[in-house]
Amino acid sequence: MKRVISLAIVIAMVLVTFVSCGVVIPVGTYTDGTGTSIIELGEYDTGAKSGTMKISNTINTNLVYEGTYTLTENEADVSSLLTFTTSDGEVMEFVYDVTLDVIQDLDSLIVYYGANYVDPTATTVAE
Repeated sequence: MKRVISLAIVIAMVLVTFVSCGVVIPVGTYTDGTGTSIIELGEYDTGAKSGTMKISNTINTNLVYEGTYTLTENEADVSSLLTFTTSDGEVMEFVYDVTLDVIQDLDSLIVYYGANYVDPTATTVAE
């Protein structure tokens, strides 16, 4: 009987590990491919369901957008829709993919790369 209970507990733990937890949360700094546009994400407050966000440009320093973002589940544990509302009330939408650590602007389709980005097409050399 103890073995059956132990086995049931192990199976339950494995199932819980693979069950979707929902929204994935981006964090840190993301830059476009040229390094000119930068997205900075503040900590996401799960209680308030929002966080702070800033978009800036290294070439045109007058292009600065600041505001808050909210997240909604896109694909559980893989991607989230990020809705950014600037302090002026402008709304921009992005999708965040945790597997690649990228954020993509849904209007311009510009991709912003995070610190943990790994090129999925890169080949590895066996040692």
